[in-house]
Amino acid sequence: MPTPPDTSKTLKLDRYNNYLRKIHSTKLITASSKLLFRATLLIALILILFFTINYPPLSDTPHHVPPHHRLHHHSLLSTSLFSAGGGAAWEKQVRLSSTPRRTNGFSVLVTGAAGFVGSHCSLALKKRGDGVLGLDNFNNYYDPSLKRARQNLLSKHQVFIVEGDLNDGPLLTKLFDVVPFTHVLHLAAQAGVRYAMQNPQSYISSNVAGFVNLLEVAKAANPQPSIKAGEEIAHTYNHIYGLSLTGLRFFTVYGPWGRPDMAYFFFTKDILQGKSIDIYKTHDQKEVARDFTYIDDV
Repeated sequence: MPTPPDTSKTLKLDRYNNYLRKIHSTKLITASSKLLFRATLLIALILILFFTINYPPLSDTPHHVPPHHRLHHHSLLSTSLFSAGGGAAWEKQVRLSSTPRRTNGFSVLVTGAAGFVGSHCSLALKKRGDGVLGLDNFNNYYDPSLKRARQNLLSKHQVFIVEGDLNDGPLLTKLFDVVPFTHVLHLAAQAGVRYAMQNPQSYISSNVAGFVNLLEVAKAANPQPSIKAGEEIAHTYNHIYGLSLTGLRFFTVYGPWGRPDMAYFFFTKDILQGKSIDIYKTHDQKEVARDFTYIDDV
């Protein structure tokens, strides 16, 4: 009988080819991920450079911004270094505030904790039994006394707010070293549509650079916390580093302890003073609708 053909060499060759294809595919995916990450950072840097060149600081032309809307960019670094170097008593406050009281409770870092939404979320988490540590730079985009009042309210519920800035890497690193956060609720951002057009640099610093800095510290933490934030930059860090991220979009929030620059405050004030309220229409004279979200629904 004829000897059957030897297929072992063919099988080995097929397995080797499959192995090479897998290696090649893995390299392509890794290269694509790195390229996407670098492209995102490059775009962010280009935006920062563009706004720096084309939009000088408004301190040179103070008449463009009302006095109560001028942000005092004092040395945030020196403030945060003071907070970060607070010693044993400071660390004790940080740990105590961030320690959950319920079984399987979360340990949450809330950025923008002295803000409208941030203060309500901090209080809700604390009442649920989670550990909550706040971070806020207390800028004066609107009257800082309202933020201090929110801080006092949270303090009565054992929520400690660290005064510092997202762009201060050493402070963030210190916080993540002291506390193994399970979650980060990122609510620190520069607000105000008109203010964005007048002072775009503040938005790049807070909403882009500060967010990237937070992600950099979070990805290096062990364990990595889950971050509630958005959008394309967050997607990039999720894709490359595996950070668990959730984007939140809520529309025009209102309620107790709200921001004084919101429309409903102006409407109420004008109504109480017997003044009329302007209702705007579209270019073809159609009614304009707008959604509002109550703070407890957030």
